[in-house]
Amino acid sequence: MGRRVAVIINCSRRKSVNAEQVMKRLGRVPSFDIEHENEYRRLLSDLMRPALDMYDGPEFRVLRHFRECTDVFVLSARYGVISGDRWIIPYDAYLGSADESVLDKWMVYGNPDLNQLVSGRWDYVIIRLTKTYMRYFKKLIPNPCELGVEIHVITSRNNGINCNNAFYHYVRGLGDSQSVLRRLLIEVCPSISNYST
Repeated sequence: MGRRVAVIINCSRRKSVNAEQVMKRLGRVPSFDIEHENEYRRLLSDLMRPALDMYDGPEFRVLRHFRECTDVFVLSARYGVISGDRWIIPYDAYLGSADESVLDKWMVYGNPDLNQLVSGRWDYVIIRLTKTYMRYFKKLIPNPCELGVEIHVITSRNNGINCNNAFYHYVRGLGDSQSVLRRLLIEVCPSISNYST
């Protein structure tokens, strides 16, 4: 049996559903107002996608290729911690424009897959979070060192966690991080040998 692999990544602004479609229907694009989720899900049901397919940043394109051998968890500005398999609505929210009250909203309405992440007993964990998202992540998971046996952090300098079991991969930008993510996943998913972007 292969290793249990988890990838933790922040949401991307780019979505596979065009915001104009949402604007035409609602007159606005949902943001941090997760308390209205049920109404939005009803009105946007045909535009919903699994999180791994909704987010369309470059790193998500890499992750989709490895979906059969990894469990992806997204730290979403709207939802908190969600699985890559969880169906979500298109939205526009960024933690850099939020305050910490968003943590309270997540505790009431969000974080549907937080328990799945922290109780996963992962062999190999890849964490790819920007500085802003890492700050919120550490508030949700005070001891990320316990998430897995071996932890790889793809980050810029001064944006890590202090773990004896962590390996750091310092990157300068999105292209760099996409490349490191791909390399790490090829190492733990040897059955996927014909990777192409």
